[in-house]
Amino acid sequence: MLGAYGRKDFDIVLKQREDIPLTAHMVRLRVAACGVCGTDLHFLRDMDDYTPMGHEISARVEETGPEVTRVRRGDWVICEDVSPCGACSACKTGRTRLCRNGLNLGGQPGMSDILVVHENLLNVFEGIDPVTASMTEPLTVAIRGVRKLRLAPLSSLVIFGMGAIGLFSAAYARFAGAGRIAMVARNPHSLRNRAAAGAAAALGVDEIHYTRTEGFMEGLLRDGPFDAAIVDAAPAAVPTAMQAVGYGGNVLTQGVTFAPGKGIVSLDVSDMVFNKKQLLTSLAEPAENFPLSLELIRTGRIDVSRVITHRLSLENVSGLKALYAQDSPAVKTVITMA
Repeated sequence: MLGAYGRKDFDIVLKQREDIPLTAHMVRLRVAACGVCGTDLHFLRDMDDYTPMGHEISARVEETGPEVTRVRRGDWVICEDVSPCGACSACKTGRTRLCRNGLNLGGQPGMSDILVVHENLLNVFEGIDPVTASMTEPLTVAIRGVRKLRLAPLSSLVIFGMGAIGLFSAAYARFAGAGRIAMVARNPHSLRNRAAAGAAAALGVDEIHYTRTEGFMEGLLRDGPFDAAIVDAAPAAVPTAMQAVGYGGNVLTQGVTFAPGKGIVSLDVSDMVFNKKQLLTSLAEPAENFPLSLELIRTGRIDVSRVITHRLSLENVSGLKALYAQDSPAVKTVITMA
Protein backbone atom coordinates (compact mmCIF):
# COMPACT_ATOMS: atom_id res chain seq x y z
CA MET A 1 0.00 0.00 0.00
CA LEU A 2 1.80 3.07 -1.32
CA GLY A 3 0.65 6.60 -0.51
CA ALA A 4 1.70 10.26 -0.70
CA TYR A 5 2.55 12.42 2.31
CA GLY A 6 3.50 16.09 2.16
CA ARG A 7 4.78 18.98 4.25
CA LYS A 8 5.83 22.58 3.70
CA ASP A 9 8.21 23.57 0.93
CA PHE A 10 6.37 21.06 -1.27
CA ASP A 11 8.30 18.20 0.30
CA ILE A 12 6.35 15.13 -0.89
CA VAL A 13 7.30 11.51 -0.23
CA LEU A 14 5.77 8.17 -1.11
CA LYS A 15 5.57 5.77 1.82
CA GLN A 16 4.67 2.08 2.00
CA ARG A 17 1.99 1.23 4.57
CA GLU A 18 1.12 -2.08 6.14
CA ASP A 19 -1.86 -3.92 4.69
CA ILE A 20 -5.11 -3.54 6.64
CA PRO A 21 -7.06 -6.80 7.12
CA LEU A 22 -10.68 -6.89 5.94
CA THR A 23 -13.01 -7.12 8.90
CA ALA A 24 -16.79 -7.43 8.66
CA HIS A 25 -17.80 -4.18 6.92
CA MET A 26 -14.48 -3.12 5.41
CA VAL A 27 -13.74 -2.85 1.68
CA ARG A 28 -10.44 -2.91 -0.18
CA LEU A 29 -10.31 -0.33 -2.97
CA ARG A 30 -7.92 0.09 -5.86
CA VAL A 31 -7.76 3.85 -6.27
CA ALA A 32 -8.08 5.20 -9.80
CA ALA A 33 -7.85 8.97 -9.25
CA CYS A 34 -7.60 11.54 -6.48
CA GLY A 35 -7.99 15.29 -6.90
CA VAL A 36 -5.57 17.75 -5.34
CA CYS A 37 -7.57 19.87 -2.90
CA GLY A 38 -6.71 23.36 -1.72
CA THR A 39 -6.23 21.75 1.70
CA ASP A 40 -3.46 19.57 0.26
CA LEU A 41 -1.77 22.71 -1.04
CA HIS A 42 -2.02 24.30 2.41
CA PHE A 43 -0.23 21.24 3.81
CA LEU A 44 2.50 21.68 1.20
CA ARG A 45 2.94 25.33 2.11
CA ASP A 46 2.40 25.46 5.86
CA MET A 47 2.61 22.09 7.68
CA ASP A 48 5.80 21.11 9.49
CA ASP A 49 5.04 17.39 9.64
CA TYR A 50 4.33 14.95 6.83
CA THR A 51 0.56 14.81 6.35
CA PRO A 52 -1.54 12.27 4.39
CA MET A 53 -2.57 13.82 1.08
CA GLY A 54 -5.81 13.50 -0.83
CA HIS A 55 -9.50 12.90 -0.15
CA GLU A 56 -11.20 13.45 -3.55
CA ILE A 57 -11.23 9.75 -4.40
CA SER A 58 -12.62 7.57 -7.16
CA ALA A 59 -11.81 3.87 -7.00
CA ARG A 60 -12.86 0.33 -7.87
CA VAL A 61 -13.87 -2.28 -5.33
CA GLU A 62 -11.27 -5.04 -5.21
CA GLU A 63 -12.39 -7.10 -2.23
CA THR A 64 -15.11 -6.93 0.43
CA GLY A 65 -15.40 -8.05 4.04
CA PRO A 66 -17.76 -10.91 4.93
CA GLU A 67 -20.69 -8.71 5.98
CA VAL A 68 -20.49 -6.00 3.31
CA THR A 69 -23.82 -5.49 1.50
CA ARG A 70 -23.63 -2.01 -0.06
CA VAL A 71 -21.00 -2.74 -2.74
CA ARG A 72 -19.51 -5.71 -4.55
CA ARG A 73 -16.29 -6.54 -6.30
CA GLY A 74 -15.85 -4.53 -9.53
CA ASP A 75 -18.09 -1.61 -8.53
CA TRP A 76 -16.85 1.90 -9.28
CA VAL A 77 -17.17 4.07 -6.18
CA ILE A 78 -16.54 7.52 -4.79
CA CYS A 79 -15.05 7.34 -1.31
CA GLU A 80 -16.05 10.00 1.20
CA ASP A 81 -13.41 11.22 3.63
CA VAL A 82 -15.81 11.61 6.59
CA SER A 83 -19.30 10.12 6.85
CA PRO A 84 -21.84 10.49 9.70
CA CYS A 85 -21.81 7.69 12.22
CA GLY A 86 -25.61 7.52 12.30
CA ALA A 87 -25.64 6.56 15.98
CA CYS A 88 -24.63 9.63 18.04
CA SER A 89 -27.16 12.03 19.57
CA ALA A 90 -26.52 14.60 16.82
CA CYS A 91 -27.24 12.08 14.05
CA LYS A 92 -30.32 10.74 15.83
CA THR A 93 -31.81 14.21 16.20
CA GLY A 94 -31.38 15.21 12.56
CA ARG A 95 -28.20 17.25 13.09
CA THR A 96 -25.77 15.05 11.21
CA ARG A 97 -23.60 18.05 10.38
CA LEU A 98 -22.59 18.08 14.07
CA CYS A 99 -21.55 14.42 14.16
CA ARG A 100 -18.08 14.08 15.66
CA ASN A 101 -17.86 10.30 15.62
CA GLY A 102 -17.95 9.82 11.86
CA LEU A 103 -16.30 7.13 9.80
CA ASN A 104 -13.15 8.34 8.03
CA LEU A 105 -10.07 7.28 6.10
CA GLY A 106 -8.23 6.32 9.27
CA GLY A 107 -5.16 8.35 8.44
CA GLN A 108 -4.75 6.85 4.96
CA PRO A 109 -3.89 9.25 2.13
CA GLY A 110 -6.39 9.26 -0.71
CA MET A 111 -3.41 9.52 -3.03
CA SER A 112 -2.69 5.80 -2.62
CA ASP A 113 -2.77 2.73 -4.79
CA ILE A 114 -4.88 0.81 -2.23
CA LEU A 115 -7.28 1.95 0.49
CA VAL A 116 -9.24 -0.07 3.05
CA VAL A 117 -12.37 1.71 4.26
CA HIS A 118 -15.79 1.08 5.77
CA GLU A 119 -18.53 0.35 3.23
CA ASN A 120 -20.61 3.29 4.47
CA LEU A 121 -18.07 5.71 3.00
CA LEU A 122 -18.78 4.50 -0.53
CA ASN A 123 -21.05 5.82 -3.30
CA VAL A 124 -21.47 3.63 -6.38
CA PHE A 125 -21.37 5.29 -9.81
CA GLU A 126 -21.57 4.29 -13.46
CA GLY A 127 -21.01 6.05 -16.74
CA ILE A 128 -18.38 8.55 -15.57
CA ASP A 129 -14.67 8.28 -16.20
CA PRO A 130 -12.74 8.01 -12.89
CA VAL A 131 -10.81 11.28 -13.29
CA THR A 132 -14.01 13.25 -13.84
CA ALA A 133 -15.75 11.31 -11.06
CA SER A 134 -13.06 12.36 -8.58
CA MET A 135 -14.56 15.87 -8.72
CA THR A 136 -17.63 14.61 -6.83
CA GLU A 137 -16.27 15.61 -3.41
CA PRO A 138 -15.27 19.20 -4.27
CA LEU A 139 -18.60 19.71 -6.03
CA THR A 140 -20.40 18.59 -2.85
CA VAL A 141 -18.44 21.23 -0.92
CA ALA A 142 -19.70 23.87 -3.34
CA ILE A 143 -23.27 22.57 -3.19
CA ARG A 144 -23.30 22.71 0.60
CA GLY A 145 -22.06 26.29 0.65
CA VAL A 146 -24.51 27.60 -1.94
CA ARG A 147 -27.43 25.82 -0.29
CA LYS A 148 -26.56 27.25 3.10
CA LEU A 149 -26.99 30.76 1.65
CA ARG A 150 -30.61 29.94 0.69
CA LEU A 151 -30.46 32.19 -2.35
CA ALA A 152 -33.77 33.39 -3.75
CA PRO A 153 -34.23 32.96 -7.53
CA LEU A 154 -32.22 35.51 -9.53
CA SER A 155 -30.28 36.65 -6.46
CA SER A 156 -26.92 38.22 -7.22
CA LEU A 157 -23.82 36.44 -5.95
CA VAL A 158 -20.13 37.33 -5.78
CA ILE A 159 -17.54 34.61 -5.17
CA PHE A 160 -14.08 35.44 -3.85
CA GLY A 161 -11.51 32.90 -5.02
CA MET A 162 -11.31 31.42 -8.51
CA GLY A 163 -10.04 27.98 -7.54
CA ALA A 164 -11.96 24.76 -8.05
CA ILE A 165 -14.40 25.24 -5.16
CA GLY A 166 -15.15 28.81 -6.24
CA LEU A 167 -15.73 27.69 -9.82
CA PHE A 168 -17.96 24.82 -8.74
CA SER A 169 -19.86 27.20 -6.44
CA ALA A 170 -20.55 29.44 -9.41
CA ALA A 171 -21.63 26.48 -11.54
CA TYR A 172 -24.05 25.17 -8.93
CA ALA A 173 -25.42 28.63 -8.17
CA ARG A 174 -26.11 29.08 -11.88
CA PHE A 175 -27.81 25.67 -12.01
CA ALA A 176 -29.88 26.57 -8.94
CA GLY A 177 -31.22 29.80 -10.47
CA ALA A 178 -28.93 32.60 -9.33
CA GLY A 179 -28.97 35.87 -11.28
CA ARG A 180 -25.83 37.93 -11.70
CA ILE A 181 -22.72 35.95 -10.75
CA ALA A 182 -19.35 37.64 -10.35
CA MET A 183 -16.00 36.20 -9.33
CA VAL A 184 -13.09 37.95 -7.66
CA ALA A 185 -9.42 37.00 -7.94
CA ARG A 186 -6.24 38.94 -7.30
CA ASN A 187 -4.02 39.28 -10.34
CA PRO A 188 -5.37 39.57 -13.92
CA HIS A 189 -1.96 38.65 -15.31
CA SER A 190 -1.61 35.38 -13.38
CA LEU A 191 -1.34 32.30 -15.59
CA ARG A 192 -3.53 30.42 -13.13
CA ASN A 193 -6.20 33.10 -13.12
CA ARG A 194 -6.20 33.24 -16.91
CA ALA A 195 -6.84 29.50 -17.05
CA ALA A 196 -9.52 29.78 -14.35
CA ALA A 197 -11.21 32.66 -16.17
CA GLY A 198 -11.83 30.43 -19.18
CA ALA A 199 -13.43 27.81 -16.95
CA ALA A 200 -15.50 30.48 -15.19
CA ALA A 201 -16.97 31.72 -18.47
CA ALA A 202 -17.82 28.17 -19.52
CA LEU A 203 -19.57 27.50 -16.20
CA GLY A 204 -21.82 30.57 -16.37
CA VAL A 205 -19.96 33.37 -14.59
CA ASP A 206 -21.00 36.80 -15.85
CA GLU A 207 -18.02 38.90 -14.83
CA ILE A 208 -14.61 38.66 -13.21
CA HIS A 209 -12.92 41.35 -11.13
CA TYR A 210 -9.37 41.56 -9.83
CA THR A 211 -8.36 43.17 -6.53
CA ARG A 212 -5.02 44.29 -7.96
CA THR A 213 -6.61 46.55 -10.55
CA GLU A 214 -7.33 50.25 -10.07
CA GLY A 215 -10.90 50.98 -9.05
CA PHE A 216 -11.58 47.37 -8.13
CA MET A 217 -14.40 47.99 -5.65
CA GLU A 218 -16.07 50.64 -7.81
CA GLY A 219 -16.10 48.21 -10.74
CA LEU A 220 -17.38 45.36 -8.60
CA LEU A 221 -20.28 47.45 -7.28
CA ARG A 222 -21.01 49.20 -10.59
CA ASP A 223 -24.43 47.53 -10.80
CA GLY A 224 -25.07 47.72 -7.08
CA PRO A 225 -24.19 45.59 -4.05
CA PHE A 226 -24.72 41.84 -4.11
CA ASP A 227 -27.35 39.83 -2.31
CA ALA A 228 -24.78 37.32 -1.12
CA ALA A 229 -21.10 36.45 -1.22
CA ILE A 230 -19.06 33.27 -0.89
CA VAL A 231 -15.43 33.33 0.23
CA ASP A 232 -13.57 30.40 -1.27
CA ALA A 233 -10.28 32.18 -0.67
CA ALA A 234 -8.13 32.99 2.36
CA PRO A 235 -9.98 34.48 5.37
CA ALA A 236 -8.39 37.85 4.60
CA ALA A 237 -11.02 38.27 1.85
CA VAL A 238 -13.95 38.21 4.30
CA PRO A 239 -14.00 41.95 5.14
CA THR A 240 -14.06 42.84 1.43
CA ALA A 241 -16.84 40.34 0.84
CA MET A 242 -18.82 41.93 3.66
CA GLN A 243 -18.43 45.33 1.96
CA ALA A 244 -19.65 43.85 -1.32
CA VAL A 245 -23.07 42.75 -0.02
CA GLY A 246 -25.94 45.15 0.56
CA TYR A 247 -28.67 45.52 3.17
CA GLY A 248 -29.66 42.09 4.45
CA GLY A 249 -26.79 40.43 2.60
CA ASN A 250 -25.16 37.18 3.72
CA VAL A 251 -21.51 36.23 3.44
CA LEU A 252 -20.55 32.56 3.63
CA THR A 253 -16.92 31.64 4.13
CA GLN A 254 -15.35 28.23 3.70
CA GLY A 255 -11.80 29.27 2.90
CA VAL A 256 -9.20 28.42 5.54
CA THR A 257 -5.49 28.67 6.17
CA PHE A 258 -3.08 26.77 8.40
CA ALA A 259 -0.58 29.62 8.55
CA PRO A 260 -0.39 31.02 12.12
CA GLY A 261 -2.45 34.18 12.59
CA LYS A 262 -3.68 34.28 8.98
CA GLY A 263 -7.18 33.23 9.96
CA ILE A 264 -7.75 36.38 12.00
CA VAL A 265 -9.52 39.34 10.34
CA SER A 266 -11.22 42.57 11.44
CA LEU A 267 -14.90 43.22 10.68
CA ASP A 268 -17.11 46.27 11.13
CA VAL A 269 -19.70 44.68 13.39
CA SER A 270 -21.72 47.90 13.66
CA ASP A 271 -22.14 47.93 9.88
CA MET A 272 -23.22 44.29 10.03
CA VAL A 273 -25.79 45.00 12.74
CA PHE A 274 -27.30 48.15 11.24
CA ASN A 275 -27.38 46.71 7.72
CA LYS A 276 -28.58 43.27 8.86
CA LYS A 277 -25.66 41.43 7.31
CA GLN A 278 -24.71 37.95 8.43
CA LEU A 279 -21.47 35.96 8.36
CA LEU A 280 -21.94 32.22 7.88
CA THR A 281 -19.41 29.39 7.76
CA SER A 282 -19.46 26.03 6.04
CA LEU A 283 -17.38 22.91 6.60
CA ALA A 284 -18.34 20.07 4.28
CA GLU A 285 -17.94 17.33 6.86
CA PRO A 286 -19.46 14.93 7.47
CA ALA A 287 -20.41 14.06 3.92
CA GLU A 288 -23.66 15.05 2.28
CA ASN A 289 -24.95 15.65 -1.26
CA PHE A 290 -22.69 13.00 -2.83
CA PRO A 291 -25.60 11.37 -4.75
CA LEU A 292 -26.71 14.78 -6.08
CA SER A 293 -23.16 15.70 -7.02
CA LEU A 294 -22.68 12.41 -8.89
CA GLU A 295 -25.94 12.88 -10.78
CA LEU A 296 -25.07 16.45 -11.80
CA ILE A 297 -21.75 15.16 -13.15
CA ARG A 298 -23.20 12.05 -14.84
CA THR A 299 -25.90 14.01 -16.65
CA GLY A 300 -23.54 16.80 -17.68
CA ARG A 301 -25.60 19.47 -15.95
CA ILE A 302 -22.34 20.66 -14.41
CA ASP A 303 -19.30 20.06 -16.59
CA VAL A 304 -16.64 19.56 -13.93
CA SER A 305 -14.08 18.63 -16.57
CA ARG A 306 -13.81 22.36 -17.40
CA VAL A 307 -11.87 22.83 -14.17
CA ILE A 308 -9.39 19.94 -14.57
CA THR A 309 -6.24 21.32 -16.17
CA HIS A 310 -3.54 18.80 -15.23
CA ARG A 311 -2.98 15.13 -14.43
CA LEU A 312 0.00 13.54 -12.71
CA SER A 313 0.73 9.91 -11.91
CA LEU A 314 1.24 8.93 -8.29
CA GLU A 315 4.92 8.26 -9.04
CA ASN A 316 5.25 11.85 -10.32
CA VAL A 317 3.26 13.52 -7.52
CA SER A 318 6.31 15.64 -6.65
CA GLY A 319 5.50 17.51 -9.88
CA LEU A 320 2.94 19.47 -7.85
CA LYS A 321 5.79 21.76 -6.83
CA ALA A 322 6.30 22.96 -10.40
CA LEU A 323 2.56 23.55 -10.75
CA TYR A 324 1.74 25.26 -7.45
CA ALA A 325 4.89 26.60 -5.80
CA GLN A 326 4.86 29.29 -8.48
CA ASP A 327 2.42 30.76 -10.96
CA SER A 328 1.31 28.33 -13.65
CA PRO A 329 -1.88 27.59 -15.62
CA ALA A 330 -2.81 24.80 -13.17
CA VAL A 331 -6.29 25.14 -11.70
CA LYS A 332 -7.25 21.59 -10.72
CA THR A 333 -4.82 18.69 -10.85
CA VAL A 334 -5.81 15.06 -10.50
CA ILE A 335 -3.40 12.34 -9.38
CA THR A 336 -3.94 9.08 -11.27
CA MET A 337 -2.90 5.66 -10.01
CA ALA A 338 -3.02 3.58 -13.18
